[in-house]
Order: sequence, then structure tokens, then C-alpha cells
Amino acid sequence: MPLNFKSNVSVRKLVLKAWLCYLRENPHDHVLYKLKMRELEALSSASGYKVVGSTLQTRSKPHPAYLIGSGKVEELRKQVGELGVQVVIFYNILSSKQHYNLTKKLMCKVIDRYDLTLEIFEQNSTDELSKLQIALARVLKEIPRVKLLASLYYRSGREHPGPMSLGEYSYHRTLANLMKKRSSLETEVERRRSAKILQLGKRRSLGFPSVCIAGYYNAGKTSLFNALTGLGKPVGPRPFTTLSSKYFLIPRNGTKFFLVDTIGFVVDLDPRLIASFSLTLDDLRYSDLVLFSVDVSDPEDLMLLRVNTCLEFIRGLGIGNDRLIVVLNKSDLIRDAGELSRKSELVSRVIRDAPQIVVSAKSGYNLYELVELIERRLSALSLTDLSTKTPVEQGPS
Repeated sequence: MPLNFKSNVSVRKLVLKAWLCYLRENPHDHVLYKLKMRELEALSSASGYKVVGSTLQTRSKPHPAYLIGSGKVEELRKQVGELGVQVVIFYNILSSKQHYNLTKKLMCKVIDRYDLTLEIFEQNSTDELSKLQIALARVLKEIPRVKLLASLYYRSGREHPGPMSLGEYSYHRTLANLMKKRSSLETEVERRRSAKILQLGKRRSLGFPSVCIAGYYNAGKTSLFNALTGLGKPVGPRPFTTLSSKYFLIPRNGTKFFLVDTIGFVVDLDPRLIASFSLTLDDLRYSDLVLFSVDVSDPEDLMLLRVNTCLEFIRGLGIGNDRLIVVLNKSDLIRDAGELSRKSELVSRVIRDAPQIVVSAKSGYNLYELVELIERRLSALSLTDLSTKTPVEQGPS
């Protein structure tokens, strides 16, 4: 992505006031929704929005037309007008009908968590592969929205013949183009995916196993990759700085292996986004060993939410504990040995029967020991052929 274009995106977003919304369906949830709202605010800020307020509503089930109740929508409409809010961001995934109705009612931009994540992806994408996968994810979300608009214009034209009915043809052309684009993108993704699987198989046949770093965004994955390889790949507080996998052959005297840095996870990631990024996730799915990087400096409740989120993804990709090494990263940010021991025990209760090691990618603490552990684990594993591992197309739902 050209530098000036990326800069323009940031400047545009900084002036946009945002209001966050969350529908809580479980009235007994007094903790989890707060963590998820914190995540939504962090993602919104990362995308350049200025969060000026939020709305929480508890309902037993979503309102079919608006997600939240019509009374709450009216309250939100007044707040949008009074504060000059330019975008309303929902944590919950909106149906096409809900998105249309809310946009019409609030008279401002309305997006959900899927849209927000894609915006960050688009701002961070710098290579053809990530842009290809982002384009597919965007099309998958856009198709049902255009279908709805075409249906609305069709009904409007049938009931009230006149200019409104002309929009039907425009939307049908748009829909046809989107379907064609989707087919083209899926074909290209599958072509590249087949080539990647052949490449991974060739590396394995040459005796080079693959070790993939996985974890939540901002868990220090790329910092760990840099520390183990001596490279200087970009790192920072922004989420999803890594969208396409990075590879490096670790030239050890013992077992040589490819170290792979890949995309970070986030809570409640939409299955369509997972499917769109199958190319990137294949590095994780077909790896011989996974370094599960955990930010041990996170507060305990947030750390456990992120650990369970990542574990769900990892399990959905068919990866068991026999292929895991749990890496408690960022230990340099913890001064209390008791806190570190307690967090280590908490993670052990969630991920049983997998080796665990405390490291600091920043200070270099225990990195030599980590590489030795990797070599021992690889020696204990029999490198099976890629064809014996069954891809999980959709990942966890």
C-alpha cells in the first residue's frame, strides 16, 4: 500500500467520531461483555476512530429489524445527532436487513465488527496475497447486502411504478459483477493454495519441518520471530500488522526448521473472515509444531479470554497438544514472580499436557532454551505427509 494512501486513511479516520454498541443476550454476563467492549474500543481506536460513547442493551434475543430494540435505536439516533457522531460500530454482526434499517434510521455510517476488522486489514495490507484475501472477505460481506437492496428496489418498483423501479436493474448488475468477482477471487485463492501446499510438502521432503508462531494479536509473535531470526520485521501496538506469513530457515547444527510468523487472532472472528484467509491459515494448519505465544503481561481475565479464543481457533484447525509449545511471552513486563507463577498455572489449567516455557522476546530471556525445546519436540514427532492432514475450511464457528 503506498505510503501517502495509508497516511490519507489515518488522517480521515482521526476526525470521525464513533459510538459503540453491544447487545448482551446473557443477563448473567457481568464480565465477558466488558472485555469484548474493551476489545472493540481498542480496534476502533486502531482504525483511527475517536470513540465518544457507547450503548449496552440486554435482550433475550436480537431484534430482527435493528438488533437492538426500537426504543434504544431512537435513543441512539438522538445521541448521534446531538454529538455529531459519524459512525456507529456494533460489536455484534449485523444482518443485511439490520444494517440497512440502522443506516436509514440513524442517518450515518453503520458498521459491525466484521467491517471494522476488514478496515484494519486494508490499512495494514502491503502485499498482493493479503490484498487478495481481503478482497474476497469484502465481497463475501457485500453480496447479501446488495441482494437485499435489489429485493427492496424490486418490491418498490412493483408496487409503485416509476423512477424507483429503475434501481432494480442497477443493483442486479452490481450483484452479477460481485458474484463474478467472488468466483474469480475464490479460483485464484484456491490456485495459490494448491501451490502453497505443494511448496510445504517439498520443504518437508527435504527434511525441513515447519514451526509456526500463533497467538492473539499483539501477543509478541513478530517480536519473537525477530528475536529468533535476527530480522527486523515491523512490530508495534497496532493489531494485525502481520497479514501474510513470513518465513525464515533457522540454520541450527541440529534440526534445521522453517520458522513462520502468521496472522494474529481476535475474539469472535467471523467464520467468513477465517475462510477468506485460508491461504495464510494453511501455514498454521499444516505446521509440524506451533509456538502458542501468550501475552503474560495481560490482566488475568483478559489473558484467559485471549488464550481460550486462540485455543478455539487452533483446535478448529485440527491441531492437538502434541503439536503445541505454550510460550509465555513478555515476561520482562512482570516484576512479581508470584504473579508470573500464578498466570503460568492458570494457562496450564486451560492447556494441559503441552510443554510451557516463559520467555521475553525483548530481553532474550530463555530464547536459547526455547530453540532447544523446539528441537526436542521436532525430534519426537514423526513428520507425516501433508495429505494425511485434513483441512478445516471454515475453522471454528
